Amino acid sequence: MAIEKKLYRAKPFFPEDDKVEILEAWKGILDSGMFIQGKYVEEFEKLFAEYCGTKHAIATNSGATSLEVMLRATGYTNRKILVPTQTFVASVSAIVRSDNTPVIVDVDPITHLLTLDLIKDNVDNDTLGVMLVHMAGMLPPDYKEIKEYCDENNLLLFEDASHAIGAHIDSTRAGNLGTAAAFSLFATKIITSGEGGIITTNDDEIAKQCRILRNHGSIRRPAIEPGLDYGVNCTIASSNYRMTETAAVVGITQIKRVDEFVDKRNKIADTYKRILNDNILEVPDIPDNMRMTWWQYLVALPKGTTGSMRTEFLKRLLDEYDIPTANAYWPACHDQPAFSSYLQLRHVLGKNMYPVADDLLYRHFSLPMYVEMDIEQAEYVANSVNTLLDDFKYTSA
Repeated sequence: MAIEKKLYRAKPFFPEDDKVEILEAWKGILDSGMFIQGKYVEEFEKLFAEYCGTKHAIATNSGATSLEVMLRATGYTNRKILVPTQTFVASVSAIVRSDNTPVIVDVDPITHLLTLDLIKDNVDNDTLGVMLVHMAGMLPPDYKEIKEYCDENNLLLFEDASHAIGAHIDSTRAGNLGTAAAFSLFATKIITSGEGGIITTNDDEIAKQCRILRNHGSIRRPAIEPGLDYGVNCTIASSNYRMTETAAVVGITQIKRVDEFVDKRNKIADTYKRILNDNILEVPDIPDNMRMTWWQYLVALPKGTTGSMRTEFLKRLLDEYDIPTANAYWPACHDQPAFSSYLQLRHVLGKNMYPVADDLLYRHFSLPMYVEMDIEQAEYVANSVNTLLDDFKYTSA
């Protein structure tokens, strides 16, 4: 079976009506000259906060700066923050750039997330908090127990919700699980502003500090004479993390469609789940009380698969079936040179501290997932994977 339409690994989607709206607003921005922190950023923040059910949303120029600003806004330094190894390097870098210490932790083999037990095993008296990373848009099934534990032990609970706008568990949306959350609006995420990020929180003081930090750490001085500029007071050394008006315009059109986009992604995921041979391939299993966003559809080849076997499998998917794939993320953070100095516990008495990630990341890959993809394409992808599994002589477990 061949497929006529080209497949992408990921691709942003802009309906034609939204393109018209974006271009009209951009023309107004060009005419006015108001490029930074104007009415569109304010509107986008309002819509985002309303969607997540939080008091505040603070837009920045990237997901990475949202993570950094969120952590710096707490005012804490020289403390430890737990973070899973299966995440993009930005999660760990933000902890370092906030002058805190990342404690890089292994992940659960089923969810690819931190669990309460993993958190308990890595907390000590210097721990400030925990950064939950919602990998591929999945929220921790034990989030209530994690939150209760953090509250009881005075730990701050952060979310790296880069993949998770539109996800919820029970009645709680991503971005509203703990102290504060950071979202990415990069082009491959659930919704996009091209580049951009946004922080959500219910804490008034953290929100205030986020707004100061994103604007060079400065506060405008009150005018003594109306109409005259009296400059700013720099209250903390920072930098420019502001979102542009042009980016906010794109974000406004996208946030209005987030549920539509997530619905489509779930239809594609349901098609994969229905067809893929889960007797051989490890496929996601989502609890009934959770709404997943499916930033990526991550699967894993059987245990015992080597890195070279995985490479051959994915190369044949591309060469013979025109199916692009990706990984999230490899190498893992505990194998990244930039973080080597934080891995004193990489081995304790010869014990590998990352057995799950070290095994999983040699076997896993992600299938195409984007809003414009149709069900016929998803069926083609799933059937092609099954055919190749048979050709590789994988047998049911």
